[in-house]
Amino acid sequence: MFYFKEKENENEVKVNMKMRKQRISVWLIVFLWGCGWCVWVDAGAKETTLKLDAYHTPTEVNKILKGFADTYGKIAKLHTITATPGRNKIILLEVGPEVKKNKKILPAVFVTANMEGTVPIASEAALYLAQLILEKPDLHKNKTWYILALGNPDAAWNYFKKPLRKDARNRSPYNDDMDDAVDEDGVEDLDGSGNITIMRVKHPEGRWIPVPGEPRLMKKADWAKGEKGIYKLYSEGVDNDNDGKYNEDGPGGVNIGITFPHLFKFFTKTGGAWSGSEKETYNLLKFIYQHPEIAMTICFGETNFCMIPPRGGRKTTADFTKIKIPKRIAQRFGFDPDRTYTMEEIMEKAKQMAPPGFEITETMIASFLGLGAAVNPQPEDLKFYNEISEQYKEFLKKNKLDAKRLEPAPAKDGSFELWAYYHLGLPSFTMDFWTLPKLEEKKKAPQITPEKLESMTNEEFLELGEEKIDAFLKASGTPDRIKAKMVMNMVKSGMMDTKKMAQMLRQMPKPKSKEGADPDEKALLAFSDKELGGKGFVQWKSYNHPTLGEVEIGGIAPFTANTPPARMLEGLLKGQVPWVFELVKKLPRIKIAKTLVKPLGAGIYRVKAWVENAGYLPYPTAMGRRNQRITPVVVSLKPGNYKIIEGKKRSLIKELDGFSTRMVQWLIHAEQPVKLTLEAFTFNAWSDVKTVSLGGAK
Repeated sequence: MFYFKEKENENEVKVNMKMRKQRISVWLIVFLWGCGWCVWVDAGAKETTLKLDAYHTPTEVNKILKGFADTYGKIAKLHTITATPGRNKIILLEVGPEVKKNKKILPAVFVTANMEGTVPIASEAALYLAQLILEKPDLHKNKTWYILALGNPDAAWNYFKKPLRKDARNRSPYNDDMDDAVDEDGVEDLDGSGNITIMRVKHPEGRWIPVPGEPRLMKKADWAKGEKGIYKLYSEGVDNDNDGKYNEDGPGGVNIGITFPHLFKFFTKTGGAWSGSEKETYNLLKFIYQHPEIAMTICFGETNFCMIPPRGGRKTTADFTKIKIPKRIAQRFGFDPDRTYTMEEIMEKAKQMAPPGFEITETMIASFLGLGAAVNPQPEDLKFYNEISEQYKEFLKKNKLDAKRLEPAPAKDGSFELWAYYHLGLPSFTMDFWTLPKLEEKKKAPQITPEKLESMTNEEFLELGEEKIDAFLKASGTPDRIKAKMVMNMVKSGMMDTKKMAQMLRQMPKPKSKEGADPDEKALLAFSDKELGGKGFVQWKSYNHPTLGEVEIGGIAPFTANTPPARMLEGLLKGQVPWVFELVKKLPRIKIAKTLVKPLGAGIYRVKAWVENAGYLPYPTAMGRRNQRITPVVVSLKPGNYKIIEGKKRSLIKELDGFSTRMVQWLIHAEQPVKLTLEAFTFNAWSDVKTVSLGGAK
């Protein structure tokens, strides 16, 4: 009896305490609200102020997105794209005035981030972008935003777990070594450093040696210089399945970032069985194809089309033995449009017409004739990419973020950004936000750098003379067959200029230092020593390996090369993310700029309408014109009490360059006064409607 009475009193005390706490919470909220300090809507609300002082786990990323959607429910909602093999949800945030509508009439911008799951700063940039858009009505009042802050959460977890390892694969089981087991031989942190690095073991067949003057780094021995290899290199771990191989079949399967259709590579260990084979990719493709209002894509990762335009130079897969030349080109250059030619025949004739010293390539001819699948950016599109690149550099300079740094990585085959440009025909931009600071070599630098070359005029470049240009080309790592005289002739003929040359040189592999060290690895060591207290490199340490015997374990710590310390996030993101809004200002915008009605008598009227692209970017891009995925501008007349004598009820304008205008006209008969409604419609470049009055006739 005493026991039950005691429990009853205890429960009563708990209830009273709970009620007391609730009353205190209510009064505290009221007090803070009155003081202007309250940041919570209710007990279940989310804090919407994003602090740029730490990296967020995939779980935290989704919680932040949910908080945004809960707080800004009138203009924001969430879409669940799919659940990953690792049971992580991929969530997309939609922001805009049409979130309650299934059919959109406003254009949309699609932003993806961290598609490979190995670039933590990309997800932070996407979250910060979402916050800016939500907080500023002008940014979302006339467009929709789709923001995918983390495209590969399975891989992204690797940054937040120990041991630290950089691995872009999702958690889909995959039999890498094609034996009887799956995911049975992964890496292990043998030295307890908290990082997965590499093992080096002395071996007669070794091909690696320490870099002279910097023994922390390794390089392949160059027999031509009398160097003999000492070490074999392995990833850190043991041979779990006793097959003589190390860590060849660890947990994880597919890198989502390289599973998109354009230039997808078959038969790779991390690319999946086919493009779109993973549900992460398939459901994202499905979502985008279901939303024709998407007008631009922006991808946050390791590439940067804003700084370095999409590269070309890829070879097409077309049949070059039977090429039929389009009539308009054949007549212009003296070919027969009714017969076929080999590539050799076309190149031979093209060389006869080219300026002296100008190099004709198969890629150049294929691109000009539009042969095979498009694998290189269209020249017309490179014009706006190059111009935007210049503007971006000025933007960085204004924000004091133009310090010399390593070049961003080139786009990978099968990436989202290449698919968006080549298959969707959309302007596709990328941003990387950070790479390691460029290491200033103590030795005398070449007299010309790509940066200096870019700022020079063609005349200033030619004035340097053949000797200096040859020295520059050699120092830049250009192939020996490219000589100064050839380049100078190309500049003189107008086939090349200093800006194009600078971009090409940036894409070439960097020449190694005299001692053979990789320049990027040297920059990493310098940054690690100066900014990270040496933690970016794990010092070599002896270890008694169960099968390899005496080894040394060490090397570059994962994520050091692409992930700045969290203390740098605020400055990097606040100074760069707003560039997205500058890009979006350049979207094509379709308007009916002017209408004109001219009475011709007897109830006949000549009606003219000038349809304008009031935006900077073309509608569509040159790639969009080639793949014909983007629908034309449809100029139509609404039904009414009139008759079209000449002209079409629905006229199509297939293309409009930026800031250009096209006229559409009709001959119309109207017996009585009538208001004629004209509409210029697009899915993703806004639309416009104008009404004109026809006086009518008796």
